[in-house]
Amino acid sequence: MALRFIPALAGIVPYQPGLPIEMVKRRFGLEDVVKLASNEYPLPPFPEVKEAVIAAIDQLQRYPDGHSTDLREALAARFDLSPGQVAVGCGSCELLYLLADALLEKGDEVVFADPSFVVYGDICRLHEARAVAVPLVDFTHDLEAMAAAITPRTKMVFVCNPNNPTGTYASAADIARLVEAVPDDVLVVVDEAYNEFVTAPDSQDVLQLQKAHDNVIILRTFSKIYGLCGLRTGFGLCSPELKVAIDKVRQPFNVNLLGQVAAVEALKHQDQVVRRRELNAELRDYMVDRLAARGRATVPSQANFMLVDTRDLSHPHDRVCGVLLSLGAIVRDGNALGCPGLARVSVGTQAEIEFFLSKLASLEVGATGDVEGRTS
Repeated sequence: MALRFIPALAGIVPYQPGLPIEMVKRRFGLEDVVKLASNEYPLPPFPEVKEAVIAAIDQLQRYPDGHSTDLREALAARFDLSPGQVAVGCGSCELLYLLADALLEKGDEVVFADPSFVVYGDICRLHEARAVAVPLVDFTHDLEAMAAAITPRTKMVFVCNPNNPTGTYASAADIARLVEAVPDDVLVVVDEAYNEFVTAPDSQDVLQLQKAHDNVIILRTFSKIYGLCGLRTGFGLCSPELKVAIDKVRQPFNVNLLGQVAAVEALKHQDQVVRRRELNAELRDYMVDRLAARGRATVPSQANFMLVDTRDLSHPHDRVCGVLLSLGAIVRDGNALGCPGLARVSVGTQAEIEFFLSKLASLEVGATGDVEGRTS
């Protein structure tokens, strides 16, 4: 007897993460591989965080605090809110799904940029809501067009800032104008997973916007600059009413014990966050300059990744990322992200950047040792 899955699944493609380093080593018989495909911060967690996690290991036989009390209180203190205005999730990505569970019904509409984070479209399909994808202009959100796309059926508007996969940044003033144009019963989700990398002076101004508007939620994560991808902890800053709604649809104990412990400790070390932001900006600029020196364009980014032009190489642009993979440089193919002719490349360590640049240079037309690439 065939199982009867919900029809919405037919239109959903499972999320494809970047391949693990060890898998690439085995597949291609390589000793040296760098992963610049998943926008991870390349350094380990802060030393104090590692110590806190190790100290909590002997508590793993117990369920975590189902309300994430200490973490929510720490976040509330950090952002001058009450704990009742802080929702937590298994990464900020889980909170996207929870918001959809709490708000979306069949036939509702969701407005977001195109291309942007792929999960926005997936949650629309899952809930049989209409995805209203508004094309980017010069790789950047067209916020005026997004506001104009709102109808009486609109339930949510997503603004990914900096945008994934382009890395481009919308100013807080522009986002404020969008919020003012949105009806009070439409939720504006400002997805700031990469906010801590932003060097623009207005990077924290949306926090004040949220405090003035109950229909705004800001999503952030510990997965990026804090180096805690493996513990999957994110949070949302929102109205008490929305936090209660999220609690009604989330599973019990959705944030694990080590994730809570690590996040609480990580928040105490904002000086290290500042240093990481500065280092990321330096290396990001270095990558741009090195690529420009070889005539290779990039899209201006405020994140820890950038789009790199992969055209006019010794392979068709839709094969370049596969060839780079066979050489040990794991990057994300922009052709699969709505950015044809480009690759999304994370900012790694200095050594990882040099490795990637050397492999990319080997694919230039006329380069010594052009390779065919093994993509099987």
